[in-house]
Amino acid sequence: MSARGAEAGACGRTCDPARGAALVVAIMMLLLAGITATALGELGRLALTRARLDRDGVRAWFLAEAGLADGVVTIPAGTSFTALLGRPATRVDAGAGWSYTATVFDDRDDTPDDPATDRNQQVRLRVVATGPPPIRRRLEAVLGRAVLPFWPAVIALAGGVNDLTSAFAVDGRNYRMADACETRSAGGDRFGLGLPSRSPRPHTESGQISGAGVDPSVVELDVPALDGLAHAAGGTHYPRGTTTGTFGTAAAPALSIVDGDASVTGAVGGAGVLFVDGRLEIAGRVDFVGVVAARAGIMVTATGTLSVCGGVWAGSDPALTMRGGGRVRGSDEALAAAMRVAPLPAPARVVAVRELF
Repeated sequence: MSARGAEAGACGRTCDPARGAALVVAIMMLLLAGITATALGELGRLALTRARLDRDGVRAWFLAEAGLADGVVTIPAGTSFTALLGRPATRVDAGAGWSYTATVFDDRDDTPDDPATDRNQQVRLRVVATGPPPIRRRLEAVLGRAVLPFWPAVIALAGGVNDLTSAFAVDGRNYRMADACETRSAGGDRFGLGLPSRSPRPHTESGQISGAGVDPSVVELDVPALDGLAHAAGGTHYPRGTTTGTFGTAAAPALSIVDGDASVTGAVGGAGVLFVDGRLEIAGRVDFVGVVAARAGIMVTATGTLSVCGGVWAGSDPALTMRGGGRVRGSDEALAAAMRVAPLPAPARVVAVRELF
């Protein structure tokens, strides 16, 4: 056998072209499998990262909503948000690298714009919630005041009570304004009487002060001052002294302001808000739907009668001296009507909310 024949015979055993192609294909398949495994591993890693980001993003959103809720509930009842403007952002640490900051801004309600003054009872609250980088969610809410004023007790006093005859009854349940609180209405119960902390509770007969809680329905609270009503826009002013007549009607409630002490010896009626920028002394009869308020206290003599459908507020100490009779009953409708004509202290509420990107 020649040398070329011997070489061909040897190659036939070891250099088969089909075997070479199979080897190349096998190597390519292994390479493709490696690439596929790497790609699947990377996709799995990306899926886990995306799932974590989605989970943390949802957590950040709930944290931002919690920050909004906390911010709203801690704002005291009032008539303006000016005291909140210009304050530094409030930061709250939620633990494990999570936190949120809350900042209050004016809503540019005047021209020229004054960012330090709220003129329309609306501001913006921006909440930024952050977690492990790059997690961040931002929301911004427009805050306003509630439709109903802050009135947890039908009679809200900034001082104590002197006397409380059995001829005077207080009912914190909700009544209809249309018939001057003769008919019950749906709605939550308020307390009958609200007193400052550590003020002695008056002696009462069973059922004389009814409403939320136990009998007598009395609660300790810090009542927002209503002194600002003395200069509220839209009010009709009356001179101090003897007061008579009708101040507003159920169809047209009004803000009526007596510039100083007021004395009632005859009959006074009306609807809306009757604010006495001094002491209110009643020897006659007052029948009112809405809010009766007196900066220097209310005195009802033995011949006097005070009947209110809505709420009563009085400052000074004692804030109320009741030697006569009458009744005060709660009414959401009457308080809402009073709120429409006068800037009464009200809780903050969320008017609108959006997410910032």
